[in-house]
Amino acid sequence: MEGEYPQDAKIFMSDEEPGIELPDLVPNTGQMLIVSKRLKDGMSAVNRGPVQYLPLAIYNHKKRPASSDYFIVNPVGALDVLDTAASEIQYHDGQVVKVTKYVLDPGKIARAPDVFRIKENPEAYVVSERILDEWRKLAPKPTNVTFFILDVPTA
Repeated sequence: MEGEYPQDAKIFMSDEEPGIELPDLVPNTGQMLIVSKRLKDGMSAVNRGPVQYLPLAIYNHKKRPASSDYFIVNPVGALDVLDTAASEIQYHDGQVVKVTKYVLDPGKIARAPDVFRIKENPEAYVVSERILDEWRKLAPKPTNVTFFILDVPTA
C-alpha cells in the first residue's frame, strides 16, 4: 500500500453525518483502520509486528482541512490464528462467508503481533491487550473505540 500511497492523502466527512467532532477511531465505508495520532502513538509504542502507519488528512463538510493528525493503520498481511474447529465460520463453496465466533488457537496466537488481521476475515482488526493498556492510559479516554474479547482457550 505504501508504494502507491499519495503524499497528500485525504478523506472527506460524509454529508450524511452532520457532526464536526472527530473521534479517535474514525468509522468509514472502506473497512480501513483510521485512528488519531494519539491512538497511533499508543500502538506504535508497543507493537512488535509489520504495520504501516499512513498519514491522512480529514476534511470537513465544507471541504476544508479539519485535521491532519490521523493515520490509516495497515497491518501487513492476514494471520492464520483461528481454531477453525472451535470458531463458528460459515462457508460457501469452500470460501469463508462469515465468522460469527472467533476462537484463537493458543499455539498460533503466541507468535502474533500486537495488531493484525485474521485470515478468515481480513476486514476485522485485532489488537493486543498491550495496545489496549496503552489506550487506557490516555486522558481523555479514546472516543469511538469498541472492542470484543476473543476466546483463547488454555493450551
